[in-house]
Amino acid sequence: MPLKLFRMRERKHYNKAPIIQALIDVQVKSSHLVDLATLVSPPREITTDYPIVQPVFTGSATFAMNPGTVPAFDARQVGYSRTGPGEHKYAVQARLDGLTVSRFAPYETWENLRDEFFRIWNWYREVVEPAEIVRLAVRYSNRLDLPLPVDDFKHYLRTTPEIGGSLPGSLSGFVMQLQIPSPHRSRMIILNEAMVPAAEAGIASILLDINVYQTQHIDHHFKQQLEQLHDEENDFFEGSITDKTRELIK
Repeated sequence: MPLKLFRMRERKHYNKAPIIQALIDVQVKSSHLVDLATLVSPPREITTDYPIVQPVFTGSATFAMNPGTVPAFDARQVGYSRTGPGEHKYAVQARLDGLTVSRFAPYETWENLRDEFFRIWNWYREVVEPAEIVRLAVRYSNRLDLPLPVDDFKHYLRTTPEIGGSLPGSLSGFVMQLQIPSPHRSRMIILNEAMVPAAEAGIASILLDINVYQTQHIDHHFKQQLEQLHDEENDFFEGSITDKTRELIK
């Protein structure tokens, strides 16, 4: 059977890209019991770039309706987060059940984020030895700064809240989430839109957050699938904005 080569598509480049955070996340099931100590001691080339270490916890709270009952809290450490000093714009979270690598503004390129992720992943998979990869995700959070006055958000966004015709027509804030099955089986797209505090006077700031993830049929060598997730996220971003927005960020 001939080998199928995956060709990366051309993507638009915006000089004023609105990305405030981009991340790659993978969730795994390990083939053995992982010791937290192995996650706090990556190779020197990683610890040099990410010297600031903080524990990561997960927890739950139990509340009872009986009078006088004290809520019960349960927290356990599941990994470590690592960041760099000063203007270092990457962050790493290595957990017992997965790895997240994030890039903060100013964003560079997908290739830089992807390559940094795989540099960390090569260490992580050696110590965790995943038996199964259960989730793979690409997520981009964008802040669109729109000049006031904004008469209609539809001038900038193709998906916006609708106000019923018999209700007042002005909108001073909103939070919206859409969960959209992808045309590709086993993938899901989550779109979050919200008005957030303005970055400066004279603008309205809108969060456009796109999370594309896959939960089935993930290869252990998932580079091609990761590229496809990013392409789908990129297509969804382009389909979510108008030419008027493109003029703002070009």
